[in-house]
Amino acid sequence: MAHPTADDLDDGLEYDLQLSDSEEETFVVEQPEVVKEEKEQPANKKRKQNTKFKETKKLKMEMDIETKKNMSVEESPEVIAEYINSKIRRKNPNLSALELADLYFAKSEIRSNVDFKETRNLDNLSAFITNRFKNMLPTKKGKEDSERKFIAIVSMSAIRACDIHRATRELSGSSLKLINKNKLNVDLKLVKSTRSRVLCCTPGRLAKVLAHEDSELQASEVKIIIVDNSYLDSKKQNIWDIPETFDVLKSLTKQGSKIYLY
Repeated sequence: MAHPTADDLDDGLEYDLQLSDSEEETFVVEQPEVVKEEKEQPANKKRKQNTKFKETKKLKMEMDIETKKNMSVEESPEVIAEYINSKIRRKNPNLSALELADLYFAKSEIRSNVDFKETRNLDNLSAFITNRFKNMLPTKKGKEDSERKFIAIVSMSAIRACDIHRATRELSGSSLKLINKNKLNVDLKLVKSTRSRVLCCTPGRLAKVLAHEDSELQASEVKIIIVDNSYLDSKKQNIWDIPETFDVLKSLTKQGSKIYLY
């Protein structure tokens, strides 16, 4: 004969099973909080990482801008050369050390202009040229040297080259504007007959004029290169962010040109 179980008993008593306070709290309150914490932790961590990344990127950009501006007043040609060469390394990550060495600029190709105390801007550009290169500018008509010697001011854009031209056209002999918006045959005629010794140009346009078979302008005639280094565009880029800058300037320094950062 089977013994009755507690569930089979009909003893007239009502059984009320209740959780203790601590058990109810654990079941209802504690468990959701644990789940919530597990879900929120990765999101918070990701937000912190994004914030840190943005702050680091902003700081690096600010430092890069300051470096670009300060390079124009750097005293050491060696420091300037290393700055330019570091740009070359970053733009050519797949080249060997030997291949890079052929692209690098030597400190002997760089000249410091730290002795010019004025701000490097358009208003002071003519004064800088007159102060350093007055002997290269024409005086009276018919009194120029038999050997032509040019100063090339290279800028990152045609618009900027136009600004440079306006800032220097009052120099003795004025200045020439060589940009892609001009017809090439017009520029070739200008460099053939001009009295001016100041060329306001972009690296690309200067390269085209020099390379043309009918060009009267020889690389050996460009004695001075003034790099429009202090100017930054809306993206905070400057002349060294233009790929063709390095090739054009290197081809000129191989012919004896000297580089000045303005």
